Parts: sequence; structure tokens; C-alpha cells
Amino acid sequence: MPLPLSRELAQRVIDQVAPTLEFNINVMDPAGRIIASTDPARIDGFHAVARAVALGEPGIVHDGGSPTERAGVNLPLRLEGGIVGVLGVTGPPERVAPLAQVLVMTIVLLLEREREMDEAARRDAADRELLARLVSGELTGRKIEASLAAGLPELPPPWRLQAILAPGGTDSATAAEDVPPPRAPHRRARFGGAWWILTGGRGTGGEQEPADAPAGAAILDGGPCTTGGELAGSAQALGALAAAPRLLPAPGASGRLRLDELAAELSVACLPPATAAALAGRVAPLRAEHLHTLQAFAAAGGSVSETARELFLHRNTAMQRLDRIRQLTGLDPRIPAEAQTLHLAAIASRRGEPGDPSAPSTMDNMHSSDD
Repeated sequence: MPLPLSRELAQRVIDQVAPTLEFNINVMDPAGRIIASTDPARIDGFHAVARAVALGEPGIVHDGGSPTERAGVNLPLRLEGGIVGVLGVTGPPERVAPLAQVLVMTIVLLLEREREMDEAARRDAADRELLARLVSGELTGRKIEASLAAGLPELPPPWRLQAILAPGGTDSATAAEDVPPPRAPHRRARFGGAWWILTGGRGTGGEQEPADAPAGAAILDGGPCTTGGELAGSAQALGALAAAPRLLPAPGASGRLRLDELAAELSVACLPPATAAALAGRVAPLRAEHLHTLQAFAAAGGSVSETARELFLHRNTAMQRLDRIRQLTGLDPRIPAEAQTLHLAAIASRRGEPGDPSAPSTMDNMHSSDD
């Protein structure tokens, strides 16, 4: 059974075709009520002929007997296999009959297009609401599973949530639009400065993931989740990271940052601002080359020789930098517990304040030269 024809949609279509016509046109619902017209005074009037046309009778009126039954031609509007309304064109039937036939085809095409646009807008709004509730933590556990099973398209597990972030913490619209939607069933929405893409079932395999991020952008990848609880945790973690993009490291060539590799960044993102600022103060005396050395030392697993090779330094120079870090901060990066504090403090130092021109930009932290 076709959906009823709304007044708003009928009037939008009338307004699109009316400027090229010299005749009055009306759209009636199947009950005969005029719901749209080029003559506003006729709206809500009853049209007996239109009611008869909706029931399958002819709709030519040669001599109108009342203000709502003027001479003209009335034809059914068919959508989705049913009559959703009646088009009426006022004027001598012999003149307006050919025009009415063309108008019916034109208006049906416009109605189909408008309905598709309305349906797409409704789907977009539904996807945005679902994903926003998921990321905010409003949806959890079985509620998530029920929502994903009932939506269009249905998303069976396992699920994978990803957020596309533009460089510099700026609006991600341009960057994300360069990424084609995944081929698998998915939900997609833009909010909070990121594009969010949730895929389900077969779409979580590597070959069916979204393409690599556009230049300078990054994809936060929550990884596969088999239960609503796992997806809730992944979504909330990605939301915390997307809200603090300055904390993120520079992505690799693929542009993808995996959630399971961002535990330290997530820990800092969840700290109260005052606590994070105090932590960042621990490395405030350090220069860029010291922070870069800390990053390389951590990536090298605490190996001085490997750090020196990574930074193209003499081993003694790398040792001198580590000693200088200890002198300036009171924390020795060669002691694991103190190294962890330094690592978290370095991440917190990226946070900065919104609009602070001195703060490092998103995803290009610690990329300055060594000396």
C-alpha cells in the first residue's frame, strides 16, 4: 500500500511546475480534499469529482456546477501501484486534456524524486541519531543489538566503527567526502567534527573496509566487535579520542590508527583538563628534540642503540639527550615506571587549548627536526 501524499510534498511539486502554466492546477487526496493548489483559496475544499476519480470513474468536467467543481480534467496520480491523489487542471477540457496527461507523468516523476529525497533525509537523520547515541554512551548492550537489527539496512555482527578525522582538527567534511562509502551494509553520519562509519557482518573484513584516508586525514579504527557491549566500549573510546584529536600520533601510510594501539592516548583523553594540564607540565621544560627522542626511545623498546639509529644520531648523543631529559624533568626515561609517566606527559602536552596557536597541530605532533 503506497504511503499517503503529504500536503507539503504536493505543494512543493505544484510550485515547481506552476510557473510555466496558464491554467490553475490542484492536487486532491483520494478522499477528494484539495491539499495543494496554485490558488490558495481552494485548499481544503472538497472536490467530488476527484473523489470519484480515486474510485476509478472518469474525471472530465465540462461545466462546473460549483466553485470546487470547475470545468477541467482530473486524472489519478499513481505511485507504488496505488492511487495517492488526483491531479486537476482547470480549463476547457479539449485544451487542457493533453496538458493534464503530460503533467501527470511529470508530477509522478517529481513525486518519486521528492519522496526519494525525503526518504534519504530520514535515513540520514536516523543514522546520525543512532551513531550519536552510540558514541555518547546512550545506547549500550542489547539496546545496540536491537537497534542495529531493526534498522535499514540491518547490520548483523560483527561490527566495526570508524571515525574519519581531517588534519588540524578542522571540519572533516571535505576529507571524508573523498572516501567512498563501504560496499558492505553500513550506517554513516557526520557530527562532532568527524565522519562516522559503522559496518556490519561481511563488511568488517580488511578487503571491505573503507579506503585509505585522504591525504593528511586519519581513520580511527575501533576494530571488530561481536557483542553490543564490545561495540559500546569501542564507540565511547573513539568518541573520546575524536574529541581530542591533538593527542593522536601521526598515522602511517594507510592513514589508519587502531584503537588497540592508542591506550595511552585514550587514558590522557579521559583525564580531567586540570589533571591533564598538570601532567603536561612535567615535560614543559623539554624542547622538541627531547620529545622526539622520548617518542623514538619508547618505540625502540628502551634500546639506546636503536633510538640512535632511528634518529640518525651517535649513540653518545642519544645518551646525552636521555640524561638531559632526566635533569630537566626529574624522571629517568630508562626506568620503566618513570618512562611511562614521561610518555603520558608528552601526550598530554599535545592537548593544548582550543584556538591556542602555540599548541601542536593534530596528527603532526613531534615532527620537528632533531637539532
